[in-house]
Amino acid sequence: MVRHYKKKTDRGSYGSENLNLALEAVKNGIPLIKASKQFGIPARTLRRHRDGKVQHPGTSMLGRHCPVLSPAVEKELHDHIQFMEKSLYGLTHMDVRRLAYEIAESLGIQHPFNKITKMAGEDWMQHFFSRHSDLSTRIPEGTSLSRAVAFNMPKVNQFFDVYGDLLKSHTFVPSRVWNMDETGVSTVQRPTKIVATKGIRTVGKMTSGERGTTVTVICAFSAAGSYLPPMFIYPRKRMLANLLAGAPPQSIGCKSDSGWTDAGLFLQWLNHFASFTCCSKDNPHVVILDGHHSHKTLAAVNFARENGIHILTLPPHSTHKLQPLDVSFFKSLKSAYNRNADSWMVANPGQRISVDKIATIFGKAYLQTANA
Repeated sequence: MVRHYKKKTDRGSYGSENLNLALEAVKNGIPLIKASKQFGIPARTLRRHRDGKVQHPGTSMLGRHCPVLSPAVEKELHDHIQFMEKSLYGLTHMDVRRLAYEIAESLGIQHPFNKITKMAGEDWMQHFFSRHSDLSTRIPEGTSLSRAVAFNMPKVNQFFDVYGDLLKSHTFVPSRVWNMDETGVSTVQRPTKIVATKGIRTVGKMTSGERGTTVTVICAFSAAGSYLPPMFIYPRKRMLANLLAGAPPQSIGCKSDSGWTDAGLFLQWLNHFASFTCCSKDNPHVVILDGHHSHKTLAAVNFARENGIHILTLPPHSTHKLQPLDVSFFKSLKSAYNRNADSWMVANPGQRISVDKIATIFGKAYLQTANA
């Protein structure tokens, strides 16, 4: 629960503005005692601030109210939140608390934040809002609204305004504009249409099983039509080299407990992207993707900035219309995968499609779709 402390004394009531004026006066040669009386600040307090014996010189915050992060660092965090808002990242209350913890840890600042949850506390968040009154936590719309309701003109216009400003500030040729997305590939294929006798109510076709294992594949392509070698994420404890047998050239594989992407795997994909494209601050690229929480970590943002990667997120609930991979590639890719899986089942009667066969079947479908 957030606690609201009530001051029982008038300590610090002189304010940070008067304190800074007094410090400036002392710096300009006015005796400390005279400045103390003139600005109504205790001489001992003024002396400690002058000698740099306080954690945050020039601020009147006392005791537990003293901010963990310095005003300069908080200003950078404040600007970062607003930048992400304009870029359609939409940082949540929890995202900001995680970022505060990561910043304090990365700068070596002593802090009272929770080392188990790796987040700043609710008290810190409440005081952060009080110091930056132009920020607030907004209540989102209910998730029961359909995509048709969420996909509206203001959100789309906002995205293209941000995208247009980004293109104006940098000269991006088509080969430097990328779209990234992920899709799931199952060991149980969806049967393709077959020729059958008219009038039969039920037409069956052999599949690999009833419930299969899903492998996540991260794909990316540029506006010039070039494709980044995909990244396979297997739901395993150990990654084996034979799992990538038959995958598209230069593909990479990794593992996760769930088989889905997370913050660490997204950072690994960014390394893969930077290595393949040779991007840098002098050779910047832009990557358009969805607003998954794994794309918002401090490590990912810092890596992107250091390597000249501009990340732009699509509006929520709009990927079915605006995500280029969803609209123009994945449907054809899934159809090709199902056809190749059917062909594999015919060529290997009595066998099931196991996880180590996915890369081979997917690799054929990927090359067929990318070269179509």
